Amino acid sequence: MLELVIVIAIVLVVAGIAVPNTLSLMHAARLRGAGGDLSSLLQTARIRSVQDDRYYSSYFIAGPPRQVYVDLKLNGGTGWDPGDPEIAIPSEVTPVAAANAPNTANLQAQFLPTGSGLTVKDGSTTGSPVIFSPRGLPCTTLTATGGTVCDSAGGATAFWIFFQDTISTNWEAVTVSPAGRVQKWQYTGTVWSKL
Repeated sequence: MLELVIVIAIVLVVAGIAVPNTLSLMHAARLRGAGGDLSSLLQTARIRSVQDDRYYSSYFIAGPPRQVYVDLKLNGGTGWDPGDPEIAIPSEVTPVAAANAPNTANLQAQFLPTGSGLTVKDGSTTGSPVIFSPRGLPCTTLTATGGTVCDSAGGATAFWIFFQDTISTNWEAVTVSPAGRVQKWQYTGTVWSKL
């Protein structure tokens, strides 16, 4: 009987240590998964823009469930259509506006050229899409005779999207450089580091 009590006590101690670590790993995996899924979706938008020789935008849907989709039907962000590539964001992961994200100056200094005066556009909200031109570069739309265009004539453009896990409070970011490079970042508590 004494041996059984000792074994149960050891199992309880190990479980007391393992369960919080496992939960922490699950939250981290959900946050990284959201960032990885968004990176892949943005790459899909970029590739499709080049293949189809037109610009495509990626929009957040407020949800629930929160989703991000590439507007292949060119509806202007009015909603997802069957056939549009899309991802779901886990319920505990929240897109956060850049104004509320930590140390954005550090992140900007790492993914933009030194001395760049470029203002990075915030793609974290439902009203501001990440847009890729027919050349596969991030762009800003311009109204022109006959419609709307999105190319380098609008000048260099960069985007960032921030996520925070509401349970662990950890941060992740996805950036799109003016050259179209999509990169994931993790906030370490003081600075951003590449994933």
